[in-house]
Amino acid sequence: MDWLLNIKKLKKEKNLTNEALAEKSGISLGTINKLFSGASADPKFSTLCALSDAFGVSIDEMMGRKKGEDPELSKNEYFAKYMELGEEGRTLVNRVIAEEHARVLREQSTVTYSLDMPKTRTIRLYNISASAGTGSYLSSADYTNISLYSTPVTDEADFAVKVYGDSMLPKYTSGDILLIKSAKAVEVGEYGIFSVDGESFVKKFGGDKLISLNPEYGNISLSEFSQVVCFGKVLGKLKK
Repeated sequence: MDWLLNIKKLKKEKNLTNEALAEKSGISLGTINKLFSGASADPKFSTLCALSDAFGVSIDEMMGRKKGEDPELSKNEYFAKYMELGEEGRTLVNRVIAEEHARVLREQSTVTYSLDMPKTRTIRLYNISASAGTGSYLSSADYTNISLYSTPVTDEADFAVKVYGDSMLPKYTSGDILLIKSAKAVEVGEYGIFSVDGESFVKKFGGDKLISLNPEYGNISLSEFSQVVCFGKVLGKLKK
């Protein structure tokens, strides 16, 4: 039991006797003795919580798990163990979940303060939309320059296009601005901007066809007679 070795190591590092640990944690001396003798192979969660508080470490650290490492338990096993805890144990689990959830929400709402101005870059937004419906030509001359905040995604984009139509719902909506990396081809399953016999489309590449996500629209077969050009790969869309 690696976790027991880790707890014994913490007890030694804190220079605590079984009696001192019982007093500090509020756990009975009998339970402490059983735990450290190995007689208690599956201690209650409430016992582990009390011990971690007494040692001044997290439960993960006390059990010897690395930060971010998940215990090898399925969701069903978690639920089964949760139901076996009893009212006191489940109350403690609920408390920990509520506290951790509140902490995550606080961190998500916090923006790191910086005196640096955000970097921006300029790319072309083509004014004639790539079609997500009936098809339209992507002109190389009709465009507007737009400024974007510099991010790993926007830095990779070479140009942008606006979606027209609803054949790519729910992923892309009419009016969405897509960031495109220039490419002569995309992998099967990736999204790209294509010209088929002079008509431009944003579609999912299916190898021998361009796929529409909206079931109300058909796919576009890429026959050997079609003039097919790939303009680039879709990296994502700009937030509205």
